[in-house]
Amino acid sequence: MKEAEVKDEESSFLFKVTHSLYKLVGGRIDRLYPVLADVKKDLIESGLRIGFKPYVSFIVCLSLASVAVSGVIFTLIVLFTTPINIFSLLLVMVSSLLIGTVVFFILYIFPAIQKSRRKERIEHLLPYTTNYMAVLACAGVSPDRILRSTAQKDKRYLLSDEVKLIVSKMDLLGYDLFSALQSEMERTPSTFFSNFLRGYNAVARSGGDLKKYLLDLTRQLMSEKDRKLKEFIDSLGIIGEIYIALLVVFPLFLIIMFSLMAMMGGAVFGISLNDFMFFVTFGLIPIFAIMFIVFVDMVQPGD
Repeated sequence: MKEAEVKDEESSFLFKVTHSLYKLVGGRIDRLYPVLADVKKDLIESGLRIGFKPYVSFIVCLSLASVAVSGVIFTLIVLFTTPINIFSLLLVMVSSLLIGTVVFFILYIFPAIQKSRRKERIEHLLPYTTNYMAVLACAGVSPDRILRSTAQKDKRYLLSDEVKLIVSKMDLLGYDLFSALQSEMERTPSTFFSNFLRGYNAVARSGGDLKKYLLDLTRQLMSEKDRKLKEFIDSLGIIGEIYIALLVVFPLFLIIMFSLMAMMGGAVFGISLNDFMFFVTFGLIPIFAIMFIVFVDMVQPGD
């Protein structure tokens, strides 16, 4: 099954679940909607096909369910491992509430995370999309046909799925070209894409030189992409120096120092030096190495 089909099925399943929960508890949590109002904008710009109120119902129900399930699990663990007393019951309650709070927080920030991922993807593929559209404009294709052609391309290389939203509004909802562009302009998380749609709308509406606009914009976006790549390469050199200092030189210094101390006898925080060196070698160094890999993956430009 193709990736797009899988994502559509996941979105459809989540849509059904959230709306079912909204029918169940939506009318009982009216006071929460104003409290969680800031989720609404992130939800719209994230591209998730879920309404605000159904998603809030999903947050509440899943958080309460996690409290109940974790409470049962922790209670069973306590029953089979320790004697029942006030402290153990209090520990079960606090642990269950903590699990529920973590689940609530994860679901609360999930639209913002999706919004950030969507923004990063849009800004990575936008130069290639405008370049393709510029080629069509040079061939004399109309603004409407340019969007329709772009919407049919592979979304791994172009923003065809984003452009398809504009085309769908024209075909299914009866929007004209300019209204569809204006609507999508307000729903995208990327300032670059919003400015592109605004300029495309203005040039198409005024009958201006669309070819020149797209060519100039592509050059500008490519220059910005090159600038970000050079900044990343410069920062990568600094990160490499930090990596060598913290994960090569410093551990080597610790091992040599502890080896000399172990010959004279001693301990660190009650742990023998041999055990501590084993922990540093096979525990701390791999953990920090993984953290560095994750950090580099987070700061690097899109693939």
